[in-house]
Amino acid sequence: MLAETRRYNVLACGRRWGKTTLLVDLAVNAALDGKRVGWFAPTYALLEEAYGRMRRTLEGVITQAAQSPHPRLELYTGGAIEFWTLDDPYKAGRGRAYHLAIVDEAAFAKRLDVAWEESVGPTLTDYRGSAWFASTPKGKNYFFELWSRGQGDDPDWKSWRMPTSTNPHISAEELAARRRSMPELAWRQEYEAEFVDAEGAVIRREWIRVADPPERKALEVYQGVDLAISTREDADYTAVVTVGKDKEGRIWVLDAVRTRETFHRVLELIKSQAARWQPRVIAIEQVQYQAAVVQELLRTTALPVRGVRPDRDKLARAMPLIARYEQGLVYHAPALPKAFEEELTAFPLAEHDDQVDALVYAYQASAGGWGLKPETQRRYAVR
Repeated sequence: MLAETRRYNVLACGRRWGKTTLLVDLAVNAALDGKRVGWFAPTYALLEEAYGRMRRTLEGVITQAAQSPHPRLELYTGGAIEFWTLDDPYKAGRGRAYHLAIVDEAAFAKRLDVAWEESVGPTLTDYRGSAWFASTPKGKNYFFELWSRGQGDDPDWKSWRMPTSTNPHISAEELAARRRSMPELAWRQEYEAEFVDAEGAVIRREWIRVADPPERKALEVYQGVDLAISTREDADYTAVVTVGKDKEGRIWVLDAVRTRETFHRVLELIKSQAARWQPRVIAIEQVQYQAAVVQELLRTTALPVRGVRPDRDKLARAMPLIARYEQGLVYHAPALPKAFEEELTAFPLAEHDDQVDALVYAYQASAGGWGLKPETQRRYAVR
């Protein structure tokens, strides 16, 4: 790849391929040569690993390591590396001039088109600098457009697709095990580095198994809640989905309800569903105004509420659950409402996906217990 480098370079690679190692190497060597480097990532959390690795690597030649107003490493050589998030794509790197710009996890930047065309790209004007974009694909978004340029005739652009299997340090047996545990779409995107359409990710009706669930005492019960505090007819729903996990690890979807209600009516719905099913954990999405629901339940009840903050997009969060459906490890109780199955099999293209989100939160809770302390788990254990 390095032998084929052009001015603008786009790398689509599988998970654990080693892109951060490559990008850090590029940034470090440029800075040691006295050049100025801009490192860009979708969020601050994604900057931290790269910043830490470069600071450790360059220890002894750093003259200044600043954190404000954004992370920055300055070297004895005159080179520097500055770190920017793309939270505000209009401001990242403005007023700076770089020899090299690196965009890590580029497919996950919300407005990569704006960031590149209005912010990052102009930083290369003074030195006629170069750029690298690297990421695991995420559908056919703007990162795919940049990658496609590198497959064309433009002499300034070059792109590569590198599956995880091209990393010789990754076990073939481990990859085979991962493939068995994932839906085909997820495998192709995450490990084969293919640009796939999200439309193929729907749960097929033939994957859904309907059966009477085991007795209550034979299941560990968990609930997921997706909140939308509104009564408007065009608003999203508040959804509460209850699942049970049996001793073989199979997931039973026991109940699903959705409603459009006020804050206090939503609280009552959650409490009534908890009273009915006695869950070990109630996982509730906690972003913006939804946090007030979590805080009120923790303040006024003894329910095993756990606030969760989504860290990925909806489709990525749902992938492990989709894999269980594909493997025939998820069962539906016969009494589930028709709207639940319709929403599930239309995901991610349906107008509403609130019940799917709630189901994913419940499944995630069943998979890990959400970090509850042992005494809390015992308190809410099934009797």
